[in-house]
Amino acid sequence: MKVLKARRLDVNRLLNHSGIKEADLEKELNLTAQQLDTISTNGIEMSQDLQLGLLVGSSMDIPSQGIFGYAIITSTTIGDALKLMVRYNRALLPSLDVKVLSRESRVEVLIKAPHLPDNLRRFYIELLYAAIMRSGDTLIPKGRTSIHVEFDYDAPYDKVPYQQLFGSKVKFSSNRSVLSFDEAGLDLGIATANPVARDIFRRQCDRLLSKDTHRGMVSERVQEVLLLSGTEFPTSMRVANQLHMSESTLQRRLAKEGYKFQQLLDQVRNKLAHEYLTGTQLTINEISALLGFSDAANFRRSFKRWSKKIPTEVRNEALYRQS
Repeated sequence: MKVLKARRLDVNRLLNHSGIKEADLEKELNLTAQQLDTISTNGIEMSQDLQLGLLVGSSMDIPSQGIFGYAIITSTTIGDALKLMVRYNRALLPSLDVKVLSRESRVEVLIKAPHLPDNLRRFYIELLYAAIMRSGDTLIPKGRTSIHVEFDYDAPYDKVPYQQLFGSKVKFSSNRSVLSFDEAGLDLGIATANPVARDIFRRQCDRLLSKDTHRGMVSERVQEVLLLSGTEFPTSMRVANQLHMSESTLQRRLAKEGYKFQQLLDQVRNKLAHEYLTGTQLTINEISALLGFSDAANFRRSFKRWSKKIPTEVRNEALYRQS
């Protein structure tokens, strides 16, 4: 919010449709994924700046991340800190799917969020990678590890801000979005390591994440049920039964997190549709059937509403990136 305010963006417009008032910003807030997505989308549209994610992420030093930041900075090694960043990411950027992988002597921080609109997905990806770099300036002595960054979208007109932040090895129009560094960097010690303080901060973080009021708690469990349901998606009543609560309780708790059941179902369908379109050779008719649509025309209309693109466009873009 400090970065957005510094750009003289109207706060009331930033908060529009989020359910948050300017006075609420004086308090410690637990934003839902939907609220964070709404405010971020408003900021992107108001600023008309595709590099806004870089600016916001670059401003996120360790203290600005609150208790999560202190848990990271008191870790023993870079590897420990990175695991914590991924573990607690759902509290900071709940709309992103973040994984840490080892590949060819390098560690990769891989981001996926195919269900998000392109501009919002780009904003979050650049925000997280910029925040990692900003944290890395605190945690890792410069020159101790080689950073490579890839983005799965076209290069901007001005690449200089990216090269200034990430170095010369920045690649656009890749088939994935990933930040990587030498695997040996995982074992680098952190000067501010403090095992006693680390354990205290981690317990506090875990308590925050375990609260039922946490932004992704019930909604994430609903999405997990839907993702594991196969080709026949359950009704809200069936999902409520699986989660051992009444349908009215489920709806009430989802509403408290800023969601409706149909919205989560659409997000899951959109996520699966992108995976089928970009990772398989299934036909549009086959995909529409797998997602529970009565015909391909209904699927196409829904997909365009979710993604602002038609299915063939997403498939062709994926094929182009892989070629």
